[in-house]
Amino acid sequence: MADERRKPPDLSVRAPAKVNLCLEVLGRRPDGFHEIRTVMQAVSLFDEMDFRLMPEGRVELSCPEGDVPTGEGNLIVRAARLLQRRYAVEQGAAVTLRKRIPVGGGLGGGSADAAMALLALRELWGVEAPPGELGGLAAELGSDVPFFLHGGAALCEGRGERVTPLPVRGPMHFVLVMPGVRVSTAAVYSAAGRRLTGQGPASDNVVEALREGDVELLGSCLRNDLQEAAFSLCTDLRAIWDLLVEAGRQIGARGCLLSGSGSSFLVLVAGAPAAEEAAGELASRLGVDCAAVQSVSEWAGRVVPPTTGRGHR
Repeated sequence: MADERRKPPDLSVRAPAKVNLCLEVLGRRPDGFHEIRTVMQAVSLFDEMDFRLMPEGRVELSCPEGDVPTGEGNLIVRAARLLQRRYAVEQGAAVTLRKRIPVGGGLGGGSADAAMALLALRELWGVEAPPGELGGLAAELGSDVPFFLHGGAALCEGRGERVTPLPVRGPMHFVLVMPGVRVSTAAVYSAAGRRLTGQGPASDNVVEALREGDVELLGSCLRNDLQEAAFSLCTDLRAIWDLLVEAGRQIGARGCLLSGSGSSFLVLVAGAPAAEEAAGELASRLGVDCAAVQSVSEWAGRVVPPTTGRGHR
């Protein structure tokens, strides 16, 4: 294994994070999942992965930085095994993961890694898997994984697996506020099921704001039906939110929101300089990791190479 890691990678890719600009929970489905409607946007915080061919179908994952399980339960390994089984692939791969997206932060890092592994290994192993079939595999791995085959911005429905790409006029700029606490997604959804208010849909307004590049409109219609449920389960998150809202007003933020089931927040700002300044100010005030990011355009089934965009820590 050590000898394999010293070889130059056969393929290197980046896996972008996502934020949920709107997340509407419509109800519980007979299969136990929740019916949702959400607008996701890929952003320029990246995990990085190196892939090397391995013989005899071996799949080995290492993550030198970060406390990430690397066994058969990891989504990268599961993606590789799924491709091997479905297309009778005899080759293997050694994967080195450099983790930048916080685990359990509501930013989709594990799902992004799985989707990019599907795309990278399809290329590395020469698998003839059309987009429709690859989307089916992605849905087997997780509800958010299909989105990361497309990237950019998308309306995601069902349990998240029905993905409709959306046009975005110009880049949107955000600060990610990452407290580093973990919240159980299942517990948050369970708590949200008892709190649904029957609000009207906000996703249409978010779609319009992205299409027009209207930061003010987008800030006014940010919504997450899971936010109060997450706060009820983690009082630390509510305390950070209260501080964030006040700080956001003072720095001119256009809107703030919990991303997904948490624990990370997004802060919408107007422009790259404002994002960089706000990230430093919020990190100082809140005492947590913050990063200035911008929206990432869709990659539509292509791997995202290391030269695409800029990672942030």
